[in-house]
Amino acid sequence: MTNISESKSGVFFFLLFVFFSSLQPANAQTYIVATQNLPYYPHYDLSSPKDKGYAWALLESFAASKGIHFEYVSMPVLRLQIELAKGNVDLVYPDHPSFTNPVIDNSEKFYSVPLTETLVGTFVKSEHYGRDINDINKVAIVLGFSPLYWQKRIDAGLVTLLTVADNKAAIDMVELHRADAFDMDYYVAQHMLAKLKNINNYVLDPALPVTVTEFCVSTIKYPDLTKELSEFIADNPVFIESLKARYGISDPHQQLEFSKNSHN
Repeated sequence: MTNISESKSGVFFFLLFVFFSSLQPANAQTYIVATQNLPYYPHYDLSSPKDKGYAWALLESFAASKGIHFEYVSMPVLRLQIELAKGNVDLVYPDHPSFTNPVIDNSEKFYSVPLTETLVGTFVKSEHYGRDINDINKVAIVLGFSPLYWQKRIDAGLVTLLTVADNKAAIDMVELHRADAFDMDYYVAQHMLAKLKNINNYVLDPALPVTVTEFCVSTIKYPDLTKELSEFIADNPVFIESLKARYGISDPHQQLEFSKNSHN
């Protein structure tokens, strides 16, 4: 990752972040933001002592500009909506009107505009790139995630999902030949695979189920807050793009096209 002092966009990001942070009063109203309790960098990683990822940097900048404070909590994926329904948390990230959950009717929630788009799909060992979809029988995925693009094959009994605790475990399932592929966010996978040693080379296979999805903030009690967040995002496009560049979150549509062409 490029140090912020090594690029103009990084310096711009740093100066804006410092500016927004300086606006926050000591007695700011606090809202509780809940995220999934697994490392999901570059999108977010609340376990990190310093840089907690793109969404954190964006939300912190927004909070400072509005004179409010965000307190972050992490919990299992399936518990996020339960605590939101109970009123124990104020905001959930990531969320989207298309995400399924058994707890809250999505019509009862209010959403911000997307903080980002992302690419999610099926990863295989590089030597298995281009395999027929009928050769993919077991897919590893983090518990609580719902790959709707696999659903028809799951319902038909052609594919079995193997649920695991985190993304590293999903990769391990393929390493150990217990799964044929793993389902994961492209940017999360790139960050994680770059850190792991002595593993196979994995690539996103765009011929297998893949999608571009959006990550929003949801709430039940504070629709005005998600509206203000949406306005902040709309009013600061250069800042938002600098943040994405800082965290290596490229345009997912372009990345998908690149993945299609890179193995031709």
